[in-house]
Amino acid sequence: MANYDYKCSKCEFIKEVSHGMNETPQILCNLCGEAMSKMIPKSLNFMLKGAGWAGKNIKEKSYRSSRNRELGKKMALSHDIPQICPNYKGEICSNWDEAKKLAKEDGVDPLRYEKQVQTFEKEQQRVEKKREKLIKGEE
Repeated sequence: MANYDYKCSKCEFIKEVSHGMNETPQILCNLCGEAMSKMIPKSLNFMLKGAGWAGKNIKEKSYRSSRNRELGKKMALSHDIPQICPNYKGEICSNWDEAKKLAKEDGVDPLRYEKQVQTFEKEQQRVEKKREKLIKGEE
């Protein structure tokens, strides 16, 4: 059983009536005898409980996301990023120019290293941007 407010359209008398949700009783005004209409409540103070409702886990979700940002920041600061080392025939070179020079001495086209250098530089930039975002806490 729920309580509902009814208002008379003629004399504006307000009356509270208790009845079931599925019932639609004919309520008459105590003062003038006219039919009363159900009022829409001004405030709906009810709470949806349970795990399936939208606002339920907001605190937990924000805690998890802030925790993940902190973990990402710690990992970005503490872990070294693996780097591609320039080499020629397994011999590690100090830079790409040295690898090109060794390739040229063996008669291999040194331009094949240009594509590797470009790919390497793009990957390094991408990794560095990701690391900066992790440190700032954006990811």
